Amino acid sequence: MVQEYYSHPLLRKNSLVFRQYQQDIVKKTLYKNSLVVIPTSLGKTIIALLICLDVLLHWKNSKILILAPTRPLVFQHFNLFKKHTPLASQCIALTGKIAPEIRKVLWASSGIRLYFATPELVNNDINNNFLKRNEFYLIVYDEAQRAVKDYSYTRISSHFYENAEQNDPPLVLGLSASPGSTEDKIKEICVNLFIEQIISRSERDHDVFPYVYDTNVECYNVTLDRYHLEISELLTSMIHDNINWLIKNKLLKKKRADGVYKKDLLSLREYITSHLDPKNTNLFLITALKYQSLSMILLYCRDLIESQGAFALRRFLDNSRENSAKSYNHLFLDTRLQKIESILNENANQNEPKLMKLLLIVEKFLKSELNDVIDHNYASPESDQNNNAINSSLRETSIIKESISPIAHKKVLIFSQYRDTLEEITTFLEENGIKCSGFYGQSSRNGIKGLSQDKQLSILDDFREGKFPVLVATSVAEEGLNIPNVDLVVFYEPVPSEIRFIQRKGRTGRFANGKVVILVSDDSIDTKYLEASKRKLSKMRSSLQNANFSLAHYKKRSFDNFERMIDSDISTLYTNSEEFLYHGKGKGYDKSNFDVAIASDNPIFEHISSNSNKKIKNLVKRLSYNYPKSKTSEHANSSITTKNLEDLYEVSLSLDRKKIVQRVQRQILVLLGEAGRAGLEISSLEEQIYNDGLIVKEAIDNLKKMKRVVLLNKNTLALTESTKFIPGNKYFMFIEKVMIGKAVVRVNDKWYASLDHHDYFGPRSLLKKGNSLEVIGEMYKRAGVLHLIVKKIL
Repeated sequence: MVQEYYSHPLLRKNSLVFRQYQQDIVKKTLYKNSLVVIPTSLGKTIIALLICLDVLLHWKNSKILILAPTRPLVFQHFNLFKKHTPLASQCIALTGKIAPEIRKVLWASSGIRLYFATPELVNNDINNNFLKRNEFYLIVYDEAQRAVKDYSYTRISSHFYENAEQNDPPLVLGLSASPGSTEDKIKEICVNLFIEQIISRSERDHDVFPYVYDTNVECYNVTLDRYHLEISELLTSMIHDNINWLIKNKLLKKKRADGVYKKDLLSLREYITSHLDPKNTNLFLITALKYQSLSMILLYCRDLIESQGAFALRRFLDNSRENSAKSYNHLFLDTRLQKIESILNENANQNEPKLMKLLLIVEKFLKSELNDVIDHNYASPESDQNNNAINSSLRETSIIKESISPIAHKKVLIFSQYRDTLEEITTFLEENGIKCSGFYGQSSRNGIKGLSQDKQLSILDDFREGKFPVLVATSVAEEGLNIPNVDLVVFYEPVPSEIRFIQRKGRTGRFANGKVVILVSDDSIDTKYLEASKRKLSKMRSSLQNANFSLAHYKKRSFDNFERMIDSDISTLYTNSEEFLYHGKGKGYDKSNFDVAIASDNPIFEHISSNSNKKIKNLVKRLSYNYPKSKTSEHANSSITTKNLEDLYEVSLSLDRKKIVQRVQRQILVLLGEAGRAGLEISSLEEQIYNDGLIVKEAIDNLKKMKRVVLLNKNTLALTESTKFIPGNKYFMFIEKVMIGKAVVRVNDKWYASLDHHDYFGPRSLLKKGNSLEVIGEMYKRAGVLHLIVKKIL
């Protein structure tokens, strides 16, 4: 079954060069569920590609599912297969942007054999019965260390292996650079993914060693300023007071407060909450929960001042004043915290020690030769000059004022634990002449919008092309992403996880010798985290080499009877692939006119209605490409058959109507919100919305089912909430300003109040600057700020 991969029929000629250890690993994985553990940058994805090709070649009707935890990583795998194999017409990357109805058609397509997706999407589609599990011959779990607890990988693998005796479970391939530091953690992953063998390689193995570049890791100590230490001492005093109460009341078994760690406090919280009875108030446990919460908050504050900087603590305290939790109210009553805030304000214009050291390292690196990255006389890892000396050195060399023109090929990647710190780093470096960009996740936090997938990929492309030399990233850049090889990786703070340490370190030393610098604040949480990661890393290597647990064997589909693709099948693939890439016109692939070219030969695209949703139209356009040499619309190896196209067409039309109905529903809610308790006649709604009466009727019926609207009489409709009695006071509200998550309003022309998003229960469309509304609501104070709850719009 195993091919000679240099001449594999499903690989483009001379597209890849394979290493002997990769081929050796592939031979061992073809009949057993395997977890492949291999250091970052040594070709895990290539191993997966080779195994996939063997399965596709030997079982011509087989399907493969390749899972990755993030969308950019999904597309990274997808593009690798398209680039190095003739399988472009049989590959598809599924994302949540593709409507479930269309995904259902795609899962059922007989022409698609390689599916790339995130585990969350696949888990949802499994729950909707979109997947036929007996069609899949192989499932690849990238970043397999995530397969713990209730992560989607665990649920997906259970789905494919439940009732294994009656089904044909697929072969499993897990890929990871760092599965965990303990045997228990590694065994959990193996059990959850139904793994039968572990195949591991280390950088020291004789067959891997020739391909490993040196990565020099150095720790640079940072001496904190006097005022940082003063704040740390005040926080330690507050921490000890709270923890000592817990010790004194025998809730913690430790004798000294400085022997209590976060894990002890988290365990205590579980104990307290499990013993709280909502029907019987227990003041002792409620008080204990207060001291536990305060201890956790204060430990976090101390970590911020020591490991991140004063700016991080200042921002946290500012945001905490808006928090209504009782723990935070108690926190701000402590005179020591008031003193801390005073110290922070007095030193607001002081430069942060870590940021100063970071600037020195990056500036020196970008201006030095690669073989002399850091001038040790300038910033020695063994000893650190005090900040006055650093400031003096900066002034003498005019680094702060000087604009940097970095050597184009030098790249620096800075890792930061928190997005707030990332913003501070990028601002600081930009102000000091170093061009850089931030790279973080897609979720929005604290009113700051996340980066879209397209924006993430654009930033990586710009970094790869050398448009800026420094990328500052959160943990989203640690795992798997095809970030360009960098010459220097900087940890702004150590991480206590061996998995994250390996992933961060693996961003450099890929194609040349690399360097890692870890910034460590003296006598702080940084020191403990650094030691923890080193200890766990050593333990992981030992666990992989000396694992003494046995792995079970599982019933899988039989791989004995080949249904091998014949030469004509493979030839057709190559022909279709060339047409896919060059469109049969002898021209190179041109992304700018690719869609236009496809549309001109698309047998379905012209028949989709002109009001069809643009995204659906574009999707069908890309998926229904009919190759010019095909005499019929159903080509032997086309990714979408005629039946698939008809299904997609019907689905697109129904989705168009569904979206139109949803838009009309929103319009009805806005109009009824403005009309208030009196409501509106249905005929008036139809006139104002300017749409098909049947669409309006369907929208109204949907809103009735959702209990959002009620009929006041046969012809008049009103919002359900406007017809109910809601306790509260009547206020006149004028909207002064609208911000992310809240608005500033003037109430009865007397008071200014904050209107938070969770306190507003009216139509969102009415929240516009300058609007005047009569409302039913209540007013309350929190942290000295007046707030308004809007329960109903009159």
